[in-house]
Amino acid sequence: MSEKCPAGISREALMEGRVQKLAQSRDGSQSSVMSLEELQASRRSFLPDNYSGPDIWIFGYGSLIWNPLVDYESKCSAQLFGYHRRFCLWTRIGRGSPDYPGLVLALDRGGSVSGIAFKIPAAKAPSELDMLWRREMLNNSYNPRFVTIHTSEGKKQALTFVIKRSSPAFADKMSDERASEIIARASGFVGPCAQYLLETEKALCDVGIADKHMSKLASMVKKKMAAIARD
Repeated sequence: MSEKCPAGISREALMEGRVQKLAQSRDGSQSSVMSLEELQASRRSFLPDNYSGPDIWIFGYGSLIWNPLVDYESKCSAQLFGYHRRFCLWTRIGRGSPDYPGLVLALDRGGSVSGIAFKIPAAKAPSELDMLWRREMLNNSYNPRFVTIHTSEGKKQALTFVIKRSSPAFADKMSDERASEIIARASGFVGPCAQYLLETEKALCDVGIADKHMSKLASMVKKKMAAIARD
C-alpha cells in the first residue's frame, strides 16, 4: 500500500532525485545536502542491500502520518517513550529558505509521543528505506535509530528519526510566540511551513491523537497568517 501526498514532495520526485537536486540548488554553494551516493551509503550502513531479517516497522510522528510515500503493508497507532515531537529542526530548503528558515518536527529527548507505525515487508525494506533516506536525511540532521514502540499488537522495534543535537540545524527551545511567527511566514520549494504544521495537526486529530501543544501552535499560526494577509 502506498500513498501520494496532496501537495509537496512526491514519491516520483524522490525516486528521480529531483528533490535532492532542488535542495542542493536552494542551499547554495556551501550546501550540506548529501549526494544520492552519500544517502545510499548511509542507508546501507544502517540496513544492507541483502537484508534478510524481519519486516521493518517505521514510526511516524509528523508528516509521515499524512504523507508516508513508502510502500507499506499495514499501519497501526503506536506510542514511544523517552522522546517527544518538537519543532526543533531549522529548514533552509523544503519548508524555508536560506534568508528565512522555517521549522519542522523532530523527536527530541524526554517525555512520550504518540504516532503511527508503518510495516514494510522485509523484501522491500532496502528500496523503501532508500526512499525514506532521500526524504529525511538530506541534510544529515537526524539520527536514524531503532526504538521500542508500544502498539495494539504489542511491542515492536521500529525505525524512527531523532534530532541530531550536534547539527547546525538543531533549534533550541523557543517560545510558542516566536515559533508560530516563524512557521506562519516561512516557505520553501516543498511548500509553506504553515501547511506542514496544519496538515500534521489535522492528521493527528483524524487518527485520534490529542496533542494540545500542536493544536495550540496551529491556532496561533492561523491567527498570524490572517494578520499577515490583512497587512
